[in-house]
Amino acid sequence: MNQFKKIKNNFSGFLAGDRNRMMILFGIEGLLFQFVMSLSGVSGFGTNLYATNLGATDSQIGMVQLVANLTAVVLLLPAGIIGDRLKNSKTMPMLTLLFLGVMYFFYGTVPAMGEMRMIFFFIFVSLTAGVLAIYNAIWQAFFGDVTPIGDRNRVYAFRNRFVFLISTIAPILCGTILTAMPDSEAKLQVLRVFFYLCGALCLVNAFVLSRIKGGQRTPEMLKAIPKFTLREFSVVFKTLARDRRFLSYFVCIMFFYMGWHLDWSMWYIGQTQYVGMTEAQLSFFSASTAILQLVTMGIFVKLNEKKGVQFSFIFCVLSLVLCPVTMLISGVSPVALRPFVFIVVGTLICIPQSASNLCLVQMLLDVTPEKNRSLIVSLNMAFVTLSNGVMPFLGVKLYNALGADYRAFLFFNLIVLCLRSVALTIFIFRYRRLGVRQMQ
Repeated sequence: MNQFKKIKNNFSGFLAGDRNRMMILFGIEGLLFQFVMSLSGVSGFGTNLYATNLGATDSQIGMVQLVANLTAVVLLLPAGIIGDRLKNSKTMPMLTLLFLGVMYFFYGTVPAMGEMRMIFFFIFVSLTAGVLAIYNAIWQAFFGDVTPIGDRNRVYAFRNRFVFLISTIAPILCGTILTAMPDSEAKLQVLRVFFYLCGALCLVNAFVLSRIKGGQRTPEMLKAIPKFTLREFSVVFKTLARDRRFLSYFVCIMFFYMGWHLDWSMWYIGQTQYVGMTEAQLSFFSASTAILQLVTMGIFVKLNEKKGVQFSFIFCVLSLVLCPVTMLISGVSPVALRPFVFIVVGTLICIPQSASNLCLVQMLLDVTPEKNRSLIVSLNMAFVTLSNGVMPFLGVKLYNALGADYRAFLFFNLIVLCLRSVALTIFIFRYRRLGVRQMQ
């Protein structure tokens, strides 16, 4: 009993500090958010499976990214503009979570729409997966407002540990149940339950976010923010166009994103049609990747502190260069061994991707001015989201133009390999140039 009281007192003392309390709350927020994201985000485990079991074609699979992300592009800027003018920067992400909570209940009801199910699927995937992208953008601005610069790496790394924990559990749980189902309609019933759960967790997460301190804006701060006009909007564009640090980062990162996004839909098509993976094998791959990323994240956190996020990000890009290599190796392996080869090789090469968000958020915040931060982050995210919508769709179109067969699958991955190799070269050069500047 005394031991229990000692543990309770130690935990209460740990939470008494604002920094530790913030870290714990961001960890819980990340866990709940990632459960939803890993199952029903644009690239979530359940999204493409939901579309497939609803009867989607390859072209419609490619359109999932397009429809959801175009919705996000349209709504990102208004969300950023409104977010900059609210009395508290956490109001907008909280409202977004409440909206998502309601929309997921509609999303889970799509299979009951009969012959209209694919139409309603695209409507509600845009209002769930698409709005998740908006939450991610306005969350970054909120995180920058409430977290001191010196604590960002520590708090974000702590949050990511929770993210990778749930990334392991959620896909295995869903994939194992789906594989046991006898037909598409039974699989859809399972997915519906998970999407209803996603809706409930979004509502809970809105409450968690409300408990994080900070984000308040004084009347003076709000008064200093100019009213939004097209002229003011053009001024923001012109200011960023003259900001060499931001512009250099933006051009480089957009080339990286376009090469990264090109195979997002083809990744799923390759896994299911050419590697021959079942739902359970897809979930095992997601889980094993998440486990290794969780175990090795500390290495990249220390690397960030010692060498900087620009250096760590090179390993993230290298990992993505090796993704099409994984597809090529698996594609030329004996048919029976392809799923095993893909899981082993793919899990190993995906390890550095644990540092991607850890680096990308800090790289963006480092070059983003404080004035109109939410709007600027939303602008950046709008371009990233546009790439995430258009490039996977173009990737499927390119695959179809190449013949939509085994040869086209191999040739497509060679093209992706070349594009990402160029991106790797750019970020190695960028790191070396920034290193020289800092020495001067």
